[in-house]
Amino acid sequence: MDDQMARSDINRSGEMEVFVRVVEQGGFSAAARLCRMTPSAVSKLVARLEARLGARLVSRSTRRFQLTPEGCAFYERATRILADMTMPNAMPEPGSGRSGAFVSIPARPMPRMCLRRS
Repeated sequence: MDDQMARSDINRSGEMEVFVRVVEQGGFSAAARLCRMTPSAVSKLVARLEARLGARLVSRSTRRFQLTPEGCAFYERATRILADMTMPNAMPEPGSGRSGAFVSIPARPMPRMCLRRS
């Protein structure tokens, strides 16, 4: 059971990473190239993520890619989670003499499609 749960967690972080790439690249094809996947595999992964979450994250059409409000909220949360997951790797080893008080994590810019228009 623990092994199955661990694999599920890994799959979920992978789903989040691919979704973040889709948003940052502005579409499935560009994200697929970056992730070394096919556009179809990326699209199916996002569809599975949407089904698991019970929410539409992306409005799809052949000519347009647009995040839904739920997609923007999930993007924001996913980027924070992924950043938090990298934090233990940036922490110093005990006895290394390095301070662990501050950890620098590069911020990802908010995609234009998530910025609220006034």
